[in-house]
Amino acid sequence: MPSTSTDKIANEAILFQAVQNTNKLSVVLRAQGEKHPSLARLRRYVGEVYSSLWDVAMASGTPDFCDVVVYPQNLPNAAPEQWLHHAVDLDSVCSHDSICGWVSSSARGRGLQFQSNEGDGFGGLEAHVHALNADRAQRKLSSLQAITVDPWPLGASAASQKENFVDWLDDEHFEEENTFDGNDDDLFVDDSIIDECDTTEEFDPESACDQLGGASIITRNALYEKVAVGGTFDGMHYGHRKLLTLAVSSVNPRSGQLTVGVTIDDMLQHKKFAEEIPPLKERMAQAKAFVYRLAPGMKNRIRVVAISDEYGPPGTEGAGEDFDALVLSHETLENGDLLNQHRIRTL
Repeated sequence: MPSTSTDKIANEAILFQAVQNTNKLSVVLRAQGEKHPSLARLRRYVGEVYSSLWDVAMASGTPDFCDVVVYPQNLPNAAPEQWLHHAVDLDSVCSHDSICGWVSSSARGRGLQFQSNEGDGFGGLEAHVHALNADRAQRKLSSLQAITVDPWPLGASAASQKENFVDWLDDEHFEEENTFDGNDDDLFVDDSIIDECDTTEEFDPESACDQLGGASIITRNALYEKVAVGGTFDGMHYGHRKLLTLAVSSVNPRSGQLTVGVTIDDMLQHKKFAEEIPPLKERMAQAKAFVYRLAPGMKNRIRVVAISDEYGPPGTEGAGEDFDALVLSHETLENGDLLNQHRIRTL
């Protein structure tokens, strides 16, 4: 997770290098240090990463967008990093020694800073991948290749900035965004991912548990029991991926449900370039594949359904009463208001 311009430049360099080497990418955002980031900040940075990926794709001249899922650790329902390390189709890790290492107490220069400290482990990317390969060998999985970012941009080097007296005018000190009145009942705290998920077993997304991806403090009003999100999901571009990620993060990890509505073909006849939109069955399959890959522990609590009217399941009598949240983009906020007015009148 970036807290400075240095971090952001480093992340963009890694993303640029990664998309040159693959057409399927899992982006792990580590949130480590003394303070856990708020859920609001995790969600916000998901959008920033997908925007960066869009820029990277444009700058690299890549003809097709990379198949990407962003995994912010501590985001409710997102698969933890350990599971990604055991993925059968994983073949490489792209990073840099100053980012990837045994100890990550801050985002800035963590690998080099701690590589020789007592009790903090050694090395950076190579040592990290070596450890992953030792674990994968025991599970009879293929070895991974380390892809280091070279050249490393000067803007991502804290040492270079200090030497040249570089100061970023748009940097600021982040403060905790979630506040509470001291009543523990107002908080949702879960640090059980290691205890609840047996990471010694062979990687199996079907058996994914439904807990948070690490310890985090989340206000209860940030999570909901029955969430709906809808769209055409044509092409599953990065905007769709951001929307679905935010929807997944809004669901109570223990008991919540998510309904993903996909607009039927007949409702898209007047949309621009309608003839190029994939058929409903294909769009539903793409949306389902993404949310299952992002949150494998929620498979039994996610429904992907066809939408044949303007309100979908949340506006349907007999089924819509239980929904307590609708996830929208800025562009579709007015549609959400119309849906709420419809619910007030009819449900």
